[in-house]
Amino acid sequence: MATPVPTPIPLSEIASKEHSTAESLHNIETNLSNDQLIATVEKRLPQLANEIELHTAQIAKLLAVSTPLQVLHYVEVDLQTLRDELSTWNNDLTERAKTLDDQIDQLDRLSRIWKSTLQLPELSRTAPEIAKRLQRLIDSIGRTQQAAGSLRERGLSLQGRVLEAMAQSQTTISATEEAQANAVKKLFVQDSPPIWSLWARDWKEESQAPFIWRSTVRLAAAYIRHRPTLFLLHAIIILLLLFVIFRLRGRIHTWTEAEPSLRSAMPVFDLPVSTAVILSFLPFLITGPILMAPVLLQAILDAALLIPTALVLRRLVDRRQLPIINALLVFYVLDQLRLMTTPVPLWSRFIFSAEMLSGTLFLIWLIRSNSLPAVGANTTKFFARAIRSATQIGLVVFPVTLLANVFGYLNLANLLANGALRSAYVAAILYAVLRIVEGLIIISLVRPLAFVRVVRLNRPMLQRRLTGAAEFLAFIYWLSLTLEFFAVRTPLIKITEAVLRANLTIGFLSISLGQVLVFLATVWASFLASSFLRFLLEEDIYHHWRLARGIPQAISTIVHYAILLMGFFVGLAALGVDLTKVTILAGAFTVGVGFGLQTVINNLVCGLILLFERPIKVGDVVQIDTDVGEVRRIGVRACVIRTADGAEVIVPNGTIISNKVTNWTLSDRYRAVEVSVNVARGVAPQRLVELLKNVAANHPGIIKEPAPQAYPVNFAPGAVSFQLRAWTDRYEDWIQVRCDLAAAVDDALTREKITIA
Repeated sequence: MATPVPTPIPLSEIASKEHSTAESLHNIETNLSNDQLIATVEKRLPQLANEIELHTAQIAKLLAVSTPLQVLHYVEVDLQTLRDELSTWNNDLTERAKTLDDQIDQLDRLSRIWKSTLQLPELSRTAPEIAKRLQRLIDSIGRTQQAAGSLRERGLSLQGRVLEAMAQSQTTISATEEAQANAVKKLFVQDSPPIWSLWARDWKEESQAPFIWRSTVRLAAAYIRHRPTLFLLHAIIILLLLFVIFRLRGRIHTWTEAEPSLRSAMPVFDLPVSTAVILSFLPFLITGPILMAPVLLQAILDAALLIPTALVLRRLVDRRQLPIINALLVFYVLDQLRLMTTPVPLWSRFIFSAEMLSGTLFLIWLIRSNSLPAVGANTTKFFARAIRSATQIGLVVFPVTLLANVFGYLNLANLLANGALRSAYVAAILYAVLRIVEGLIIISLVRPLAFVRVVRLNRPMLQRRLTGAAEFLAFIYWLSLTLEFFAVRTPLIKITEAVLRANLTIGFLSISLGQVLVFLATVWASFLASSFLRFLLEEDIYHHWRLARGIPQAISTIVHYAILLMGFFVGLAALGVDLTKVTILAGAFTVGVGFGLQTVINNLVCGLILLFERPIKVGDVVQIDTDVGEVRRIGVRACVIRTADGAEVIVPNGTIISNKVTNWTLSDRYRAVEVSVNVARGVAPQRLVELLKNVAANHPGIIKEPAPQAYPVNFAPGAVSFQLRAWTDRYEDWIQVRCDLAAAVDDALTREKITIA
């Protein structure tokens, strides 16, 4: 198909079009000069290709011997990391190639337009200067187009090399995964000769050991050389943590004098360097870059984490438990020595046997010497039970591993030993981390957050909840790693996903177990969120605002039901329910409810009216029919009223809205107190009125405003009746105030020798 001839630019538009073309050309040139992707990939690709070649050569040698699953897993993870980086480069190079193609097409189109314009006859006759400018512009377009084409060629060539490296890494990863799968399948198959036959065999693998060791060192050196930023970041984190811990350490000694509860956090800060090193590994343990290091570097990093952990644990546990910590370090050294001697089966197998035999003997000694931890000041019940359970499991795993190694079931022995020991290392590290985190929680709740009212009033509860949450997360992390160590996490995840995705179809309804669990989790989370928000509102926020009585309870109730309703609809969406259909069903359901549940709906609506209008509030004293009591709770369906004799009366909201209700404390907490007095004839009424007023005015339970009043109410042939009315603000004790006031009146009458009729 012939390329269409471009339309020349009219003479009147040449100036403006020339300016816009120059700007476009400048933008493209700037983009080309700022391109760092191709230069970065050209610099890093040989390094990654070298690492992949080292891994490929190493795995070829390792597959020739009985290599533990742990080593194969490290190699696979490292290769997968390299492949992911290559895949990212491939995607970036593809996008860059598309951009360059578009820019080259744009430059080609501009070149053809300006060349067509340059051929205009009137341009060469009337404006030779413009023709020269256009020629320079066309030459500039050509140079830029050539630069873009050259950069595209470099990118495409580089992308081909990236794809080659990806293919090589994928081939090695597939071989490693296949070796791991075969090792797992043949766990109960004798894959190596018995240990006593090693003396008489000529092992070719011994000649391969120097090569494997050299490649291991080269891989570790290449990893450090190619990722200096990662280790620099780690060092910066350690320095920052050291600065913070030293500052806290100096202040904690002063704080403990005023707050003895901080003493439990002191052991954590006695070793600031070890604590800083342990905490510095937390981001990398979560995000994972250091966990993907080569075998040798991984062993060094593990040691850099285990040694500070042991130092911290020696301050946190009882002295009787120190042999356990020392044994973990010894086992780690033997474990790494065994892994490094894997290419030499004779050495590796005998070190393995010695390790398992010493582990079995140590556990037997631990039980017989009563050195297992007991519940005490530094040992929780959970920790003591966990150590005892681990000891009992070890007494089974270690002898079985020893026998499996001796009789040639090396894959099974490696899996059991590596899983058990690495799980123990992780447990020790996490226990130290938890104790450090617990100390930081105590400090934060006592000092920086003590000004928050909710923290100040609920510090023990918050400390218990936060520590429990940290322990739960640590347990989940430990369990996940332990399952991975025993090579069951991936199969378990696949089985779980298959179970959760299995659909149950009933008519037009299709639902899975996973959707049901998500729905339940969403509803449960909404309850937790509602409880937390109401707790925060009632314990802290309401106290900073001058709200009328009853408003806080109304806000809390509305927030509670709003969050529950929101969580319910989110759960329905997660369940796969079409909310538009729910609206239709809700309309039909409302019609049925209107006929069948009129009373319930009436009470619900009346409950909302009570919350918003607030004719009664929590704490009010009300009278409904013959029941008089204090309002304890206002629900969306009914209210709970506690009477003076201790009974709790549940009154539907509809009854309160539609019937007459007497609220004794709607606008204030005042209560009138009346005392009747009958005196014999002959007493001057004005004298008795003043006497009663003075008695009430001098009573401590009677308020000054409104002032007490006394007046005659009845005249009989032998007696005159007077009524004393006063007010008290002690509404809850008004009966006692009335009793005391009556006694004071009686004393005054006796003192004044006034005869009672």
